[in-house]
Amino acid sequence: MLTLDTNILVGYLNNNEKIVKQLLSWRKSNVRFFISVITEIEILSLSKLNIEEINKLQKFLREFTIISLDSQLGKLTAEIRRERKFNLGDSIIVATAKLTNSTLITQDKEIIKKAKNLIYVQAIK
Repeated sequence: MLTLDTNILVGYLNNNEKIVKQLLSWRKSNVRFFISVITEIEILSLSKLNIEEINKLQKFLREFTIISLDSQLGKLTAEIRRERKFNLGDSIIVATAKLTNSTLITQDKEIIKKAKNLIYVQAIK
């Protein structure tokens, strides 16, 4: 099980060869993908999206299990934010990976550094 950071989905949508290849490989292996509701928000709020692109993105996002923000995730997010000094968005994404007991896939070096010993985290190389 994998939680995907927003930068992974943006890389996929921008046809980053390494990211596309890795996600397709995981998909063929029937890996389960989670994304945080914050990732959904960030993807759907990309500037200059027209209604057709928004509809395509909404269809694309349905391929993932989206973890909503509830009280349990909120408390975990607050604890992670307090202890690791992440911004709110990154705290929610890290908490999503912890809550789902999944590996966080990110290209964000700061998250990789700060989340060590809290969750499993890896970059796509």
